[in-house]
Amino acid sequence: MSRYATAALSVAVAIAAAELITRVLNAEAIASSMLCAVIFAAWVGGRGPGLLAITLALLAFHYYLLPPSSSFTWKHGLFAVGNSEIPRLILFSITSLTVAFLISAQRKATEELRRSAHDLQAAMGDQKRIAAALLHSEMYLIEAQRLSGTGSFGWNVARRDIFWSEQTFRIFGCDRTTKPTLELIVQRTHPEDRAAVQDTLDRATREGREFDHEYRLLMPDGSVKHVHALARALGNASGSIEFVGAVTDVTTATETERKLRRSEAYLAEAQRLSHTGSWAWDARRREFVFRSPEALSMLGFDPGEEAVPQQPLWDRVHGEDRSRVIEMVRQALREKTDFEGDYRIVLPDGATRYVHSVGHAVVGHDGEVTELVGTHIDVTEQHRAKEALQKAFDEIKKSEDRLRLVIDTIPTLVWRAGPDGVPDFLNQTALDYTGLSPDQAETGWPRAFHPEDKKGMLMKWSAIRASGTPGELIARLRRFDGEYRWFLFRGVPLRDEHDNIVKWYGSSTDIEDRKRAEEELRRSEAKLVEAQRVSQTGSFVWNVVTDERVGSKEFFRILGYDEPGSVTSANVLDRAHPEDRARVQETIEGAARGGDDIDYEHRLLMPDGSVKYVRVVAHAVREQADQLEFIGAVVDVTATKQAEEKLHQAQAELAHVMRVTTLGELTASIAHEVNQPLAAIITNAGACLRWLDRETPDLPAARRSVEWVINGGNRASEVIRRVRTLAKKSDFEKVPLDVNDVVKEVIVLVQRELSSQLVSLRTELAAALPAILGDRVQLQQVIINLVMNGIEAMLPITDRPRELVIRSGQDEAHRVLLSVTDCGVGISAENASRLFDAFFTTKSSGMGMGLSICRSIVEAHEGRLSASPNQGPGATFQFVLPSQQQKEAS
Repeated sequence: MSRYATAALSVAVAIAAAELITRVLNAEAIASSMLCAVIFAAWVGGRGPGLLAITLALLAFHYYLLPPSSSFTWKHGLFAVGNSEIPRLILFSITSLTVAFLISAQRKATEELRRSAHDLQAAMGDQKRIAAALLHSEMYLIEAQRLSGTGSFGWNVARRDIFWSEQTFRIFGCDRTTKPTLELIVQRTHPEDRAAVQDTLDRATREGREFDHEYRLLMPDGSVKHVHALARALGNASGSIEFVGAVTDVTTATETERKLRRSEAYLAEAQRLSHTGSWAWDARRREFVFRSPEALSMLGFDPGEEAVPQQPLWDRVHGEDRSRVIEMVRQALREKTDFEGDYRIVLPDGATRYVHSVGHAVVGHDGEVTELVGTHIDVTEQHRAKEALQKAFDEIKKSEDRLRLVIDTIPTLVWRAGPDGVPDFLNQTALDYTGLSPDQAETGWPRAFHPEDKKGMLMKWSAIRASGTPGELIARLRRFDGEYRWFLFRGVPLRDEHDNIVKWYGSSTDIEDRKRAEEELRRSEAKLVEAQRVSQTGSFVWNVVTDERVGSKEFFRILGYDEPGSVTSANVLDRAHPEDRARVQETIEGAARGGDDIDYEHRLLMPDGSVKYVRVVAHAVREQADQLEFIGAVVDVTATKQAEEKLHQAQAELAHVMRVTTLGELTASIAHEVNQPLAAIITNAGACLRWLDRETPDLPAARRSVEWVINGGNRASEVIRRVRTLAKKSDFEKVPLDVNDVVKEVIVLVQRELSSQLVSLRTELAAALPAILGDRVQLQQVIINLVMNGIEAMLPITDRPRELVIRSGQDEAHRVLLSVTDCGVGISAENASRLFDAFFTTKSSGMGMGLSICRSIVEAHEGRLSASPNQGPGATFQFVLPSQQQKEAS
């Protein structure tokens, strides 16, 4: 009725306004005034009040036109209508009806729009509530959407002009100086999407149709972006088509969407497993508009049933709980607040089910609750578990003493502090360590820290408490006897149901031994760095898979790099001397293929043109990922090589001097060696004469004797020739030799000395030894010298047999080895390091040149001579020589 009264009132006001305008302005405003009244009534009241206003306005308009016209004074002949008034009345009626219907329709559309806005807000509220239930993954998605960048663009099809915003340039990976073109867009598009993008652009060019599509971009660095392009077609003043749109980098959104779908599947499964049902109740229609199948099943209804009346739903609520639940819902509607409560459901079979209900009030734009949405959770099992938990809690309270006993007996310092960080509990172990009593924990515990550590400890402890997260610190703690030891302190906060920290619990672990070990390790590392610097040795680790070499500072210094962090095989080969590069590369590749250890030498050509000699040694290992690695060292042996060259020259000079110096001493030995073939020559010559003096000369026997005479002469000549070679400082004549044959020849030469000194000789010669390259006579001299030294070392021995053992074989490097072992007086500790020095001798009649010359001869054959005491009596002298195959390979 108020709306119709509004219509009448609006016409009355229009009449008054028209009368006032007529009298004041002397103008006819009756038509516009009445139309305004009709518009107002139709807008405020709708179609009905609008029609009433039209009727009243038409009567007022008619009355206004009656003579005397343009006045609302009292007139007679109210229903008399002149022919001239009829068109005006009809035109006014049509205009009023048209305006009324238009205004009414606009009012209705506005109301529908407002209702749609309310529904949209309710839907958005539903969406927010659903998103709130999607755990952390939905939070990640929202954050990713917030951070995603969107760029705008414009495209004039006729002029082929394209405008990009700054964000669009960033999305396409172009700088601002790049001119955007269709060709650039297609070129930057992923090859698999290029045809579809080209087709979309062609269709938009031909038909001027708006487009909305997603595709991928292949960036210059090889990465792939997912973008979403949306454009609307607009016509400009010239009649051409322009597209205005946006392009969004949805790479993160695409990945997030995939994760979200997986999260939604997890959520749906979790709801099914947790017996959680959702519902929605329309506050205006007072009925449920949505119930999930799980909610219906929980209340004992068939999940497939589409519509369940409201009353049967309320009837399922337990009679003792029904009024409380209804009041809980009404209170939520009145106060526009959420609600939460537990109640019981009585199922058709008489069973009782406990339900936990949570509801949220959705408030519309008009400030009224439009909808309640929420969930039902079957907490029957939780209710039963709660009862069992209460019983268990009672048991736990009884076991507190036992727990306290465990805490006091564990071998770790356990403590507890309040939110302010002040300790209020120490376990017995902590009390025993610090010597504090329980009532001294608050004041005594902080004083137990080392004075130098207390300030830093308090600052760190304050920072941990401010962060509200678990943390740790290291400090020294005083023991009851006054000794300080390093401890690792760890603290963890305990929070209540409101997420407030109520306590801090922690432990203190003695790490004194670890700190000492760490300090020792730091010292060792410093010593290692200094040792590498002094010894010019750099360590490295080479990962064969990544071809990366990580090394020490000295390693990079030797290679001439300013600590790049790592180098590759290419960097190593770049430093290798051109003459050695092929061999180095072959060695590296062979080690990578076979996984064998590395040990080789080569030269480095430095940037300044200098040359370094280095030795590389590495051991192959496999890490946990079964990747092959080499751990090794590079030694700068430049100074050693230079010293070796000088030493070699000095040794050559020394060897010549020693040869000349010892020529007199060797003369006796050579004379003895020459006497042997001379004696054999004389004996064989006498035998030859006897064979010829027979009545019948035995010519074959005489011929053999002559041949033996010739052999003896040749041997004597060879000894003399070697003496001349030694005296002239000539190069050795090296030929392939079997060391066992040389030994057998020596045995023949020293057999008389062995017999005269009552020395038994035992040989252990390995069969099938590889041949060596050497001078037969000089090697005979070395073996003779070692045998004679062994005989002389056993001369003082009278309490045990005198036995000399000659052995031959091969060492680990497959070099030929020969040793001479005696059971004589042995080698004293003070003489062990001087045995091979020139002019050092332990014999009263010796010159001290024999072993020195022997070592020079062996080293001239690229071998090594050494001596060592036996486990029992005596000593062993041995030398090793490279085989002929090894020398030719090198």
